[in-house]
Amino acid sequence: MSLRCVAFHALARVARIALLPLLLMLSMADAQAMRLGGDEQLLAATSDFDGVGRIECLAPGGHAAVIDATGWVLGAADTVVTAAHSFYTSAGAVDPRACVFRLYDADGTTRQAARIRYVRSPWSDASRRNDSAQDIAILKLDRLMRVAAIPAAATAGPGARSVRLISYPADAADRQARISRGEARPFPLGPSRDAAGGMRVSDPSRLFASTIDSAGGSSGGMYYAPGTGAAIGLHVGYACRASGDDCFNFGLRFNDQILAMVAAVAMDSSPAPATQLAMAAF
Repeated sequence: MSLRCVAFHALARVARIALLPLLLMLSMADAQAMRLGGDEQLLAATSDFDGVGRIECLAPGGHAAVIDATGWVLGAADTVVTAAHSFYTSAGAVDPRACVFRLYDADGTTRQAARIRYVRSPWSDASRRNDSAQDIAILKLDRLMRVAAIPAAATAGPGARSVRLISYPADAADRQARISRGEARPFPLGPSRDAAGGMRVSDPSRLFASTIDSAGGSSGGMYYAPGTGAAIGLHVGYACRASGDDCFNFGLRFNDQILAMVAAVAMDSSPAPATQLAMAAF
C-alpha cells in the first residue's frame, strides 16, 4: 500500500506516475500540478468559511517557502487546525517561528496574518509521527483573527455522508480558497504501512475515505458536513493499494480527544511563551 500526505487528483493518470511527498511537490517549481476536480468552485467571499486560510513556512534562513498547507480557525479566533505533517517533515520538526497563518481577500491580497506561538500535536511524540490516524496539529496564534464565524465541530460515525472540502490548492495563482463537493465513506483498508514513504495507519477507524478530488496544499483543509452544519475532520492525504490502480483521498475524523485538545488550546489565554513545539497530552 502507498500512503502519501498530499492530495490526490486524476486518479487513473496519477496512479501511473511516481507518488511524491508533499514537501517535494511544493518545493519543485516544475512539479506537475495536482488540481482539484470538476466540482471545484471559488469560495464566496461572504461565506461562513472566511476563517479558512493558508499556512506558509520558510526554510532555515528564510530563503524559500517550503511548506504550504491549509489551516482554519476553530474553537477561538486565535486557534487554528491543520495537518501535523506540515510541521513534521522527513528533515525533522519545523520551527513554528518560521511560519505565518494568512487569511486572504477575494482579490488575493492578504487580509490578515498572524505568527504562530506554538503547535500542539500527537506527532511531537516521535513514536506517533508519520501515523495518518494522528495527523493533526493545533496552532496557537499570536493574535486574534477577525472572522465572521467560527464553525461548529462535531464527531461523526463511519457511515457515508455528503461533505464539502474547503482548502487552498497550492497552485492557485489567485490565492483564493476552493470548495469541492463529494462524499465521505468508511476507510476501506486495515492497519497499513508504506515502506517506501514511511507513512502508516495505526487505527483505520480514525479515518474516512473521500470521493472529493484535491490538490497539493489542500492538506489540513476542512471537511464540512452540511447535513449537521459542522466540521467533522480535516484532509490529510491519499492512499493507493499495492497494485496502484485503486487510490482515494482520505481525512482524519474528529473524536472527543481531538475536540478536547482544540478546546484546551482555544482556552489558553496565558502570555505568549517562548515559541516551541509542545507535546499534546493525548
